[in-house]
Amino acid sequence: MIIDCHAHLGVDRVFDEVRSEDDIMKAMDKFHVDASIVQPMFGAININSIRETHDRIYRFAQTYPKRIFGMASMTPLLDEDEYFNEAKRCKDELGFVGLKIHPAVHGVNPAGKLGEMVWKVCSELEWPLMVHTGAGIPFTLPAMTIGRCKQFKEVKCILAHSGMISFAGEAFLAAQECPNIYLDTSWTASHHIEHMVDHFGSNRVMFAGDEDSNVPVELAKYEHLRISPEDMQWCLWKTANEVFGLGF
Repeated sequence: MIIDCHAHLGVDRVFDEVRSEDDIMKAMDKFHVDASIVQPMFGAININSIRETHDRIYRFAQTYPKRIFGMASMTPLLDEDEYFNEAKRCKDELGFVGLKIHPAVHGVNPAGKLGEMVWKVCSELEWPLMVHTGAGIPFTLPAMTIGRCKQFKEVKCILAHSGMISFAGEAFLAAQECPNIYLDTSWTASHHIEHMVDHFGSNRVMFAGDEDSNVPVELAKYEHLRISPEDMQWCLWKTANEVFGLGF
């Protein structure tokens, strides 16, 4: 079984990219991905646009039950009540399984007040939080999450991209400091993935594609990892299933 914990849907106004439902499903079917956790693309700055994309993901999930799961993502620069209410709607009404922030794109310092608000929302909703790390420093440095992860030990925090190779060392430091940190391996070097499994256990490592065209590339890395079959299963699906409560 394979679960992709990191996929995107919609029109991206920041990076000028577009991903459709068809793009995601074609990649899933071609490369035998059983389920994907889908979040919005970036650039929506008002609550109505944000809700539209969340609703689109919900319809996608309804069309492909147990194959598509939703993840909320929105700028914390919204009014705090708007942010919380939309997150709560995504969980209670749309059945989403987590929340994502991109510190650079969303304009949020994880160590600042807005960052604290995001972690607080996830704590109250008992939701895992995915945080983009890597490109976009300084806010996207993995170490920027350490303080909040220690403050909110009950929140499972997934470091998207695990620092993107350049900052993998910081991702290792963060994971070492905080047992509630998990590692998304998209755009991560193969030997770094092996080190993650060796140092932290495969139950803290999860497969991710990020882009539909990148899914076969990420899977190719796993085909050649020097890890046990059981560790491979945890990385490919069991960790994501457990962290996000997908019920497989």
